Amino acid sequence: MATPVGWSQGGSGSVCLAFDQLRDVIESQEELIHQLRNVMILQDENFVSKEEFQAVEKKLVEEKAAHAKTKVLLAKEEEKLQFALGEVEVLSKQLEKEKLAFEKALSSVKSRALQESSKKDQLITKCNGITCLTSGSRSSKRTTWPKCWTRSIRKPRGRVRPGAVSVPGKNKMVVAFLLSAVKPNLCLLCSGGPHPDPVPVGTSLRPHSGLDPREEAG
Repeated sequence: MATPVGWSQGGSGSVCLAFDQLRDVIESQEELIHQLRNVMILQDENFVSKEEFQAVEKKLVEEKAAHAKTKVLLAKEEEKLQFALGEVEVLSKQLEKEKLAFEKALSSVKSRALQESSKKDQLITKCNGITCLTSGSRSSKRTTWPKCWTRSIRKPRGRVRPGAVSVPGKNKMVVAFLLSAVKPNLCLLCSGGPHPDPVPVGTSLRPHSGLDPREEAG
């Protein structure tokens, strides 16, 4: 370091000592200044200004408020969703009940339809039997009827008017008996079944009442 102006090189030792101390102080200050400059450079690189910090802080507060609002809306929507799920469960149970009721009703309708179809088939069979008696030729009718019936049935003379033939009270039972005996035989003839056993000529078809003939005659 150069000797300051006005100082002699051959001065006293106290002056030299003071000079050395002053030189050390200056060197340490220069070193401190250099370190402070480095710190300032690092601060400029790693830190922000107060204005920027306040702006960022304000934005953070706004985002927190928006997040709180979103959280409230989310809670409301979740409540609506739970309510909708409950309604869906109730509707599903009701739909299942209606489905079971519909299947039961459908089964009942099918069963009723089968019964009606069976009745219809029976009616068709009966109609076919009646048609068999009424639509055939006269010759086929003659061959179908038993001989014992053709001998006992006579063609009436003239026209038979309603109410022209009177049946006595005692003979009404005989007429009813004859009709009840002829009806099943007609069904057998229409269905192609075997002919009924012929009734011997002269055999009385009068029902037996269990009384003495003289009492019946009386």
